[in-house]
Amino acid sequence: MSKTESRWKVPLADVSLGPEEMEAVTAVLKSGWLSMGPKTEEFEHRFAEFLGVKHAFAVANGTAALHLACESVGLKEGDEVLCPALTFVATANAILYTGAMPVFIDINGSHDLNLSVADAAAKVTEKTRAIMVLHYGGYPATWTGCGPWPPNLT
Repeated sequence: MSKTESRWKVPLADVSLGPEEMEAVTAVLKSGWLSMGPKTEEFEHRFAEFLGVKHAFAVANGTAALHLACESVGLKEGDEVLCPALTFVATANAILYTGAMPVFIDINGSHDLNLSVADAAAKVTEKTRAIMVLHYGGYPATWTGCGPWPPNLT
C-alpha cells in the first residue's frame, strides 16, 4: 500500500441534503436575511423554549460560540482553562481570545478519546477557572469514579 492510499474511508461528516433542505436554504437566501432575520429569531426562540431558558443566541460557528462562553464566565488574563489536547484549534483560540491560557489535558487512550479525568485533576491549580469539556465524536465524556468533580474553581 502506498503512502497516499487509504485503508480506511471514514467520513469527517456525512452530510445528506434533500429537496426540503435546499428549499429552506433557498427561501432564506431569497429573503435577503443572511443573519439576524426571521428564521434566526425563530430558531433562537424555539431553542430557548426547548432549553427552558429566557434567551438563546445563534452565532455563526462553533468558534464564536466557544468565545462567547468564555466571555460569559468572565475569563481574563492570568486565568487558566483546562481543555482537551485532542480538539480543533478553536477550543484553545476561544480561551486565548480572553487573555486566559489553555492548559491541555490528555485523552484516556485509543479506547476513549475523551479527556482524562486523572490528568485534568492533576493539572488544576489556583489559576484554574474553567474546564472546557469536549465529547469527542459524539461520545459523552465520563466523569464518574473521580470523587467530587469538577473541583471547586471559585
